[in-house]
Amino acid sequence: MKRSLTEIASHLGLNPDTLNRWIKQGKIPVSKQGNMGIYNVLELSRWAEKQRKTSVNFGKKFQNTQTNTQTNTQTNTQTNTQTNTQTNTQTNTQTNTQTDGFVQKNSGKQKSSGDLSSLILLSALQRGGIFHGVKGEDKRELLQTAVDLIPNCPGKSSDKILHQLMEREKLTSTGIGQGVAIPHPRNPMGQGLTEPMIVTCFLEKNVAFQSIDDQPVFVLFLLLSPTIEIHLNLLSRLSFCLRESDFIRFIRQAPDAEQFLSRIEEMENCLNNKGV
Repeated sequence: MKRSLTEIASHLGLNPDTLNRWIKQGKIPVSKQGNMGIYNVLELSRWAEKQRKTSVNFGKKFQNTQTNTQTNTQTNTQTNTQTNTQTNTQTNTQTNTQTDGFVQKNSGKQKSSGDLSSLILLSALQRGGIFHGVKGEDKRELLQTAVDLIPNCPGKSSDKILHQLMEREKLTSTGIGQGVAIPHPRNPMGQGLTEPMIVTCFLEKNVAFQSIDDQPVFVLFLLLSPTIEIHLNLLSRLSFCLRESDFIRFIRQAPDAEQFLSRIEEMENCLNNKGV
């Protein structure tokens, strides 16, 4: 991806001079071309994740939002008051919707095992929906089908979104290997999208995607974000899941929505517990 150095520095919460110095020193996976920076989204997201682990002050826009509120009030009479409010809502709903031959299985089940406001990957996946039996003979046809499944197609027509996806694929395939692809527009959706979403498509059959390992894809995660910060955060969390061989074996079974989202919730809670 290619963006201005000023914009990259702003999104990373860095001073532009610091960014330039780090590029020269090889401390950040960004190369300089004039006043532009060139980077691989996956590499930069992993770098940002590592920085969050080593510096609590790095990149305020990359910090996780956690709404854990604890009030400790101590008076001179040594009275400690602590208020913990916890709401456990377990609503189990499952809807099967038949759309152009595809079955969407949405589970409204929400568990209280973690802070839902910090489960941004889980929330994005829930918004986008989980689809099975998605058809497509080639990359373009598959992406067209995935775009048609976007709920309430935000801001721009499906044709424009498809065009953006194909333009991104011309740069390099978003097939990351092991049968997985994460297609996304080259630039954030901006004002056309207020909340991020990931449309999960389990394919009817494997499709060639010019992936880095030349394997055809069996699943794709269509990622739409309103900003670069959110995009990198989601990509980092999704990449964390996809690095686990057990998770790859799990999604190869094309689990239903409830099983899939439950597994994502467990893994994202694990990330949050690590302070990532």
